[in-house]
Amino acid sequence: MPKRIPAICASLALVLLLAACGTRDPYAPVQDLTELPQDAGAYHHLPPDERLLKETAQQAAWDGFMAAHFDPWTRNKPKNPAEKVFWGLSAFEGKRLFGENTLPLDAGWLDRMRAASRVNDFPGLHRRAVTVTNASLRVLPTHRPAFYDFRQAGEGFPFDYMQNSLVLAGTPLLATHVSADRAWVLVECRFAYGWVRATDIAWVDDAFAAAYQSGAYLAVTRDDVPLTDLDGRYRFTTHVGALFPVTGSGPDGRPVIGVPVRDDLGNAVLHAVEPPEGTMQPAPIPATPANFARIANAMLGRAYGWGGLYEDRDCSALAMDLMAGFGILLPRNSSQQIRVGTKIALDGMDRDGKRRLIAGQGTPFLTLIRKPGHIMVYLGDRGGEPVVLHATWGLKTETGGGYGRKVIGGAVITTLEPGLELDDLARPEGILLETVRAMTTLP
Repeated sequence: MPKRIPAICASLALVLLLAACGTRDPYAPVQDLTELPQDAGAYHHLPPDERLLKETAQQAAWDGFMAAHFDPWTRNKPKNPAEKVFWGLSAFEGKRLFGENTLPLDAGWLDRMRAASRVNDFPGLHRRAVTVTNASLRVLPTHRPAFYDFRQAGEGFPFDYMQNSLVLAGTPLLATHVSADRAWVLVECRFAYGWVRATDIAWVDDAFAAAYQSGAYLAVTRDDVPLTDLDGRYRFTTHVGALFPVTGSGPDGRPVIGVPVRDDLGNAVLHAVEPPEGTMQPAPIPATPANFARIANAMLGRAYGWGGLYEDRDCSALAMDLMAGFGILLPRNSSQQIRVGTKIALDGMDRDGKRRLIAGQGTPFLTLIRKPGHIMVYLGDRGGEPVVLHATWGLKTETGGGYGRKVIGGAVITTLEPGLELDDLARPEGILLETVRAMTTLP
């Protein structure tokens, strides 16, 4: 009888091992997130206060940025033609879309959107405006979502195809059209266009425009900053990427900014706000590694937000917002962002070749790396391994049942091979380094 004990123990050990494998935590982070310091300043190997851009070059970039920022107030006609602004009406024709209840949208949904959009009357408005809250820019005039099939990997929540972008409070707009029920206004801003709720904007007159273009601005350097005016009234919460004009100073000498508020007639009026200490600084912010790292760290860990849903960020919003306070102008979409600056193609290279080129020619914080549909900010390297900052939904996985996703769901620091340790990581298409196609160095 005692001779059977080793065999029983071995069998028990095997059962326990198989049970452990079968119950691996599906929410456990990928290895990069536990092994890499989640500190954007840990990889650049540069003097922290040395400028990455000469002061004259950065000032020129800032001047261009501010010209683009206020350009909607100077346009004498819409920048975008009808076929562009109403693209959703044709793009979703004949497509099977799903609502928030996971069921298919009814057959008349798109016809109702077409009627609400008043396409034949475009442009029905030409008026300067400004966002008075963080506003969702929608593809069609509705707050209701439209998803592709929830059963398909990489579709369903959070990929609402009605969501174009978040537009932060205080952003100059040109209003070009209004919906049939007047609840939605079609607008253009520095980086995008789409429909916003009429109550999320206010009309701008000459006096407001002159005061708002004060010539001195503060850039927001932290997320989730509540702004309360000098009368003690909460106005909105702001985030990295926003800019506000300096309109004076408080009793303690700290700068006071002007924030737009909508009055009873729908017009914009400036209210004075003294920002919470340590949340804003004069713009353009000097383009040093220390400053870039500090602001990048302020965005780290935030949940992934497709098109800015819930005031979170997707990959291209993270890159755009990071650069804004430095006066580096980026478009909203990754396919457009990669065309800015000095571009280097990575097509046709093996993984080792890409590693060497990126680590050898990339400039920390100023180099962007892109694969189709995704863009990342190069931070430097760790032992020759490129390290990036990006907002990502997840990694493509593959099992016998088909494709899936290992959800990361936030703004993180990883190598270009996150999840390489996963048995079900799709290979090669699930490995970022395999699929990156280009890099560009700004501005």
